[in-house]
Amino acid sequence: MALLDLDLDVRLIQPGDRLTGLSLGDAEFTPLKTFLQRYAHDYGRQSLARTYAAFRPEPQKVVGYITLVCGEVVTDDGDACLIEGVDYRYRQYPAVKIARLAVDKSLQRKTGLGRHLVDLALGTARDVICPSVGCRFVMVESKKAAVKFYEKCGFTMLDTPANKERSEPVMFVDLSKAA
Repeated sequence: MALLDLDLDVRLIQPGDRLTGLSLGDAEFTPLKTFLQRYAHDYGRQSLARTYAAFRPEPQKVVGYITLVCGEVVTDDGDACLIEGVDYRYRQYPAVKIARLAVDKSLQRKTGLGRHLVDLALGTARDVICPSVGCRFVMVESKKAAVKFYEKCGFTMLDTPANKERSEPVMFVDLSKAA
């Protein structure tokens, strides 16, 4: 089953949307479901985050979502510059952060929905945010199990000893190099 075979509406959540139906399987992912159901609307209304969801119609059911916030890629003194050939004097690089990403268990590794949601984040950052404010990167603090997924999406691990030891290492995409 490919993403094209699914009848999905992928869009920014709206007041009144029912954010139910998402099944993630493992209890370790309960916080992702809890965020969507309890906080996504409020965070959006307060401009703390923007959540885009993939909805199946009739009955409306969420089968995946991604939440974006402002973020930064932070390097330590002595770390290499993330942008070769640019004299950037700060350790904090402006970024859009993928704060949460979840895909229904029935669609994981089968449809490309996760990749589609990441591409939505990259496109939003590149086409909407970057033309308006200084922002060079999209970043994520990846769970160890998701590192390979993000690598396939074009993300690079922040190459510092401290980051490699983190339980959720920072990964990033340089938007000036992303297609």
